[in-house]
Amino acid sequence: LGLSPGEQAALMGVVSLPWVIKPVYGFLTDGLPVFGYRRKPYLILAGLLGSASWAFLATVVATPAQAVAASTVASLGVAMSDVVVDSLVVERAREDESASSGALQSLCWTCQSAGGLASAYFSGSLLETMSPQQVFAITAALPLAVALIALQLDEKRVPRLAATSSPLGEFVRLTSSQGALLWQTLRQRQGGLAAP
Repeated sequence: LGLSPGEQAALMGVVSLPWVIKPVYGFLTDGLPVFGYRRKPYLILAGLLGSASWAFLATVVATPAQAVAASTVASLGVAMSDVVVDSLVVERAREDESASSGALQSLCWTCQSAGGLASAYFSGSLLETMSPQQVFAITAALPLAVALIALQLDEKRVPRLAATSSPLGEFVRLTSSQGALLWQTLRQRQGGLAAP
């Protein structure tokens, strides 16, 4: 797109914004089940968003603003799927006492790092023989695979809400409770850091 290094850095700052608000995705997935599920629909949505964004980069993008928008949505898909997968790891570790949540988390980070290294290597190699648009089209298949695999996720439906409470009211109640716990944790850490 013919951007200067400074413009590229500024645009990458915008693209990384979805990672800054990761706690919001946790509140959303915990507090607002979709069709009775807390994880599966959000993982499918994240995969579809990522796939659509990469496909958009491969076919439609012609301006820096379009590239930033598509890249930001792709980043949102990855950040949201990261939160959902972390939640699944925590849930599985709680259900299976023989499983170590640290070991599961290490496995996730190892796989993520290996994937990052492989994609860096192969994207460089592919760019020698293909156009960036063709590489983006290939990349679009990966989040789509996440969405398809998420369809197979074995997740228990959450119990239905009481007739007197609305989904939005339940979401607000749960989010307020989680926000209060988060604030309490931050205050404790700040107090410990401020002590001489």
